[in-house]
Amino acid sequence: MKRSIITFIFSIFSVMAFAQAFTKDEKSTWIKQANAIQIIRDNWGVPHIYANTDAEAVFGMMYVQCEDYFSKVEDAIISRMGRESEVQGKTSVYKDLWSRLYIDTIQAEKLYKQTSPYLKKLCDAYAAGINYYILTHPNTKPKLLNRIKPWVPLLNNIPSIANSNLTEADIKNMYPIFSDRTVALNLQTFLKEDLHDGSNGWAISGMNTKDKSPILLINPHSEFYNRIEVQLVSNEGLNVYGAPFLGEFSIFQGFNEFCGWMHTVTLSDAKDLYTETVKLENGKHYYEYDEKWIPIDSSKKTIYFKNASGKDSISFITYKTAHGPVVAKRNGNWIAAKTINENIELLNVHWNITKSKSFKEFKSWLDKRVMTGTNTIYADKTGNIGYWHGNFVPIRDTKFDWTLPVPGNKSETNWKGVHPLNDIPNYVNPKNGWVQNCNSTPLYGIGKFDSVMFKKPLYMFPDGHTPRAVNAIRQLNNISNATLDTILKMSHSPYLANAAKFIPQLVKSYDAIGKSDKREEPIQVLRNWNFNSDTTSVATTLSVLWMEKILQLNMTKLKKPITNEQSYPLSNGSNISLSEVTPEIQLALFDSVLNDLQKDWSGWNIPWGKINRFQRNASGVEASDLLPSLAVTATPSFMGSLNAYTSKKSKTSKVRYGTTGNTFVAVVSFGKKLQAKSIYTGGNSSNPSSKHFLDQANGYINHQFKTVNFYKSDVLKNKELSYHPGENVY
Repeated sequence: MKRSIITFIFSIFSVMAFAQAFTKDEKSTWIKQANAIQIIRDNWGVPHIYANTDAEAVFGMMYVQCEDYFSKVEDAIISRMGRESEVQGKTSVYKDLWSRLYIDTIQAEKLYKQTSPYLKKLCDAYAAGINYYILTHPNTKPKLLNRIKPWVPLLNNIPSIANSNLTEADIKNMYPIFSDRTVALNLQTFLKEDLHDGSNGWAISGMNTKDKSPILLINPHSEFYNRIEVQLVSNEGLNVYGAPFLGEFSIFQGFNEFCGWMHTVTLSDAKDLYTETVKLENGKHYYEYDEKWIPIDSSKKTIYFKNASGKDSISFITYKTAHGPVVAKRNGNWIAAKTINENIELLNVHWNITKSKSFKEFKSWLDKRVMTGTNTIYADKTGNIGYWHGNFVPIRDTKFDWTLPVPGNKSETNWKGVHPLNDIPNYVNPKNGWVQNCNSTPLYGIGKFDSVMFKKPLYMFPDGHTPRAVNAIRQLNNISNATLDTILKMSHSPYLANAAKFIPQLVKSYDAIGKSDKREEPIQVLRNWNFNSDTTSVATTLSVLWMEKILQLNMTKLKKPITNEQSYPLSNGSNISLSEVTPEIQLALFDSVLNDLQKDWSGWNIPWGKINRFQRNASGVEASDLLPSLAVTATPSFMGSLNAYTSKKSKTSKVRYGTTGNTFVAVVSFGKKLQAKSIYTGGNSSNPSSKHFLDQANGYINHQFKTVNFYKSDVLKNKELSYHPGENVY
């Protein structure tokens, strides 16, 4: 009965807060804003938004996001609000709890009230653009949120569980559910960049290009269709092109006429775990700090979830120390997670980067040092290129292993401030004329091992030397007179560095101890291979499937608890090793590959393009061997494929279909007049009946990029549709 009353009260609150009817004044204001915004869809369906103010541009941005991917926009917001269980059910309870440990809607609303008038206008416009879409599209039914609040953009600093060196058991041990209602763990949080694929960023100075203009490669790898390609222009100095993540209004990776930026995932440490010494006294918890006992803050967090009868709830008493929220329990010890909580400044930095018009201005925003988990690759019109490994990097005592929980009961484990921007690994205008990062160590950022940089604290570069970086350096070392097409070709190199490293060892093992009729022909195929992937290549099939098994075996040998600093350099191919894989096991795993192929395809002689495919279906339609698809040359990241492409079987398929990899990719030349080419996975529309659903598929697979319409004169020449938000013409 008590639970029913609580549920009823929450339901009333939800209706009041998120399902209020839009008022007459709101509608009037939104219509006026919409009429001041022009959306032009070009010949590829890319939206170009023109407005008087930055806020109006944000309004238009969110409106077109909803036009193209409303369901995903709502999903992203629901996840950040910690309300996924209300849609997905109780399997998402712990995921919601994780979000609420860091920020909740009450805190976000307080932050919104503290923002500058300018930033507040952007947040207002963010909510207005989505709400206006909901208002003008009554046939689009939200899953949960019938109204978006302007504080949603400030729910922007929630660490990913997958990147926090914690296990599912650690979190459930700390916050168990004492009831007969078992809750399965579903802790895969939204990641901006897929940790198994990663991303590539290159900047090439004019000394290495044909027209002496710097070129930037923007090549993120992430889950397909979690961003859009868009241009925002206002009369307040905004003119930016690139890719925002769905549910966000800043261009995360992109360019304006003066400069461009690419962020790649980094392991450069920006958060830490602390083991707290805790005691319970008179019903109150305390933690030890420098031989003193300090009260632990506690609060009640109630997670509502959907069930067969409607809605139910589970409540947790959560805890927080000076280090941060208590997130886990391991071996009986409480563990707190420390990170930064600069939600307002983080939003401010990501937005103002898009408006930067010089190296000095761009660097001044980087110097706020509030970004975690990202490297930055940069190029600009005046000839500068740069690479910064990480951004917010705390100063720590190097005698501790910061990949593991450190003692929380002593002040010597406190952060000692933040490293200055010039102190973290970085290269600005290096003599070789290029920089690269492929989720790799900065020690090879300009090609050769940097012994001077190696003297910096090791927590600054736990990243491995990825085979993608090996391939990038192999090509960039010989670069000269580069053009956009040169960089496109290089960035899609079929050379597989890890195949070249490990396949000869397999062949050697065969020659030494493993000769047999069954293995002879497939080994001969590998022996004659040039280590380039191709859709017609049987060697690519054999090597990828074998390396997958080697990777899995390597993973089982990692010391537990497994840290991200161990698993990521292995999953991205940096630390794959045969040192503990005997020739007998190598050949046994190869036999397993041959058996798998025989089972699925009645033979081992299967070209890579037959089993590695691209297929785009309507939302909710599972990949199927009965539906049309296209062969793909690219392989997973761990092979060294710069054009990383992760494909998986569905529940019913024999074929592997792509799930992550290239999304929005661009090459940009910063000459007197900006030139750029780009591609988007499949096409810019999510509507299967639109011609823009698959019009970029062949270009995506065959690396034939479209010309970016950056200047309005070019947009108008290639105009397909022009309208105002709310006209329901797209």
